[in-house]
Parts: sequence; structure tokens; C-alpha cells
Amino acid sequence: MGKERRKVSNLLVPVALIEKLAPHPNADALELAQVLGWQIVVKKDAYHVGQKVVYFPIDAILPLEISERFGVTKYLSKQRIRCAKLRGEPSFGLVVEPDDENWTIGQNMAEYYGATRYEPPVRPEAGDMEKDHPLFQEYTEIENLRNYPDIFTPGEAVVLTEKVHGTNCRVGMIEGEMMAGSKSLRRKRPENEQFARNIYWFPFHLAPVRSLLEELGSSHQQVILYGEVYGSKIQSLHYGLKERLGFRAFDLCIDGRYQDWPDFLALCQRYGVETVPIVAEIPFQMEEIKRLSNGPTLIMAQDAHLREGLVVKPVHEYSHPELGRVILKYVSDDYLFSKNTDYTDR
Repeated sequence: MGKERRKVSNLLVPVALIEKLAPHPNADALELAQVLGWQIVVKKDAYHVGQKVVYFPIDAILPLEISERFGVTKYLSKQRIRCAKLRGEPSFGLVVEPDDENWTIGQNMAEYYGATRYEPPVRPEAGDMEKDHPLFQEYTEIENLRNYPDIFTPGEAVVLTEKVHGTNCRVGMIEGEMMAGSKSLRRKRPENEQFARNIYWFPFHLAPVRSLLEELGSSHQQVILYGEVYGSKIQSLHYGLKERLGFRAFDLCIDGRYQDWPDFLALCQRYGVETVPIVAEIPFQMEEIKRLSNGPTLIMAQDAHLREGLVVKPVHEYSHPELGRVILKYVSDDYLFSKNTDYTDR
């Protein structure tokens, strides 16, 4: 397997090209521009195909002087770019002409414009932060597929799993010691009887998870199971759980190596660990990814609410020279525009 992905810039404001332009079906004065994997509604005749632009994604926060210069301040939410529907068509982000035509495609202009990324409030867990352990590694930074539409080769075999809307969690056996944490913080171990009520230690309350970690941990220095804790009062989507939690695993790292999807699935099935739902295993095609990102969650059998989107990964692990480990997300348009959305591009 290739090396783990290195951190990508906190906010990507790339120089890119207008790849396509199409008439707006409901407004003669507007057009639909495609930049990277995003659709942006623009004024008619303001841009042409192949033109170099700077793309500001949703969740970018602009300094007031920059938004005033672009004439977009009144469209922002406390200086934050949000997705919008303009005459019925979705628009994701903002494009402007570059200040310097010599800027190169892919160059990140976030610092130049003083743009930052919106960071949601951190869940308060007073006093439960534990000292980091070097082997209890954070999970991969999953980038947005719409920002990197050319990472996968058309026709490449990929696995599409449901992106569960909960709290990112990691639990592990590190040199024989049980550990749990959020995406970026290790959390102190509570009393055993408190596991079921602690978001980050909840997976240890589940016998299949505990068995997998303890048995694999008996013969490996580092075993980390990554997943999503979801349910009542976690996020805006509840998945039919009232006053209780659920956990779905989506990745497993053993001694520094993320397991290929078939191996991960086989281990989870052996121990009875529930995994995130598999939406499809298909040859990669962007339009099919977009189509499958919408629809009801597969976690609920009845009265299912919408799904947040997809996580897209290769069947077998490999690295990309720019991103490192290849795994990306595609958040559905349905979710982005739903009343339940509290989406941030993290």
C-alpha cells in the first residue's frame, strides 16, 4: 500500500478553467458553468469555455474588503459562501477572474485573497481530552471529489459507501491498551459502565467491535477501527434512533496499513461488526456518482430520510502523488439543499 495521505491545504481556492457552459433553463440572463466537478450559476456572456478563473468553494469565508470588491457581500452568510439555488438551478461557490493571468492552473489562492474555511463549533467534552499517542493516528483527510474530479480513471473499479451523518470516531488497541477518540483528539477512558453513554467510547460497548480489536490487538501493535457514531441528538439526521446511538465502521488500520476493502469487509463480517452501507461497486463514472449520491439512507428500512452522500474509494488501496491515500467524498445535492443540512466541507 502507498503511504498515508499528507495534509492538504485547510482551504483550496484553486485557479481552474471554465470547462463547460450551458444555458440556464429558467433564466435567459444566466448560464450554468462547470468548474472542476461543481456547477456555478453565472451571468450570461461573462465567461467563455476554457477561460481561467479562481474558484471559491462553499464554506469559504471571505474578508469584507474582498467580498465588497467582488460585489457579493449581500449574498454571503456572515461572509461565508453557501450553496444556493438561482432560478431553480443549484450553484456551488463563486468564480472570479484572476488578478494575474500568469497564475497557473491548480495554484491555491486562498492566502492571496485572505480566504479561510468555516470551522463548525467543536462538541464540548469538558476535561476528557487525553494525551496523544503516536500510534493512535488520526483518520485520512477526505477531500471532496468535486474538487478533484480527475483522481479516478474512468472505468476504474470503485466502492461507493453511504456517507453517514454522525460523529467521526476511532477506537483502537495500541500496544495492548484500549484507546478512543474523535477525529483529532484522543479521549479519556471513562468507567466501563459509562461506555454506552460516551460518544467516543460507545463502540467498545458493542461486543463485536471489542472482540475484533482485542483479538487483532493480541497479535498486532496497532489496530484502529474508524467509523461513525450516529443517532439521537448527534447531527441533523437521526437514522431512526431515538435516545440511543449506533456505530458503523468504514475503515481499519493494522500496523500502519489501511486494509483493502475486501479484507476490511471480511474482518468486519467475521466478527459481526456493522459497516457503513455499500451503495454500489461500479466502474468509475462521475455522472453515476452524482446520481447514486442522492436517495434514501440504506440504514433505515422504513420511513427512510435522505442520505448525506457517498464515500468513493478504490477496491485496493493506492496513493496519488498529490493527495496521498485515495479516498474521496461526494455530498449529495439533495442533502446540501435540504432543511436538515448542517453541512461543512470537512
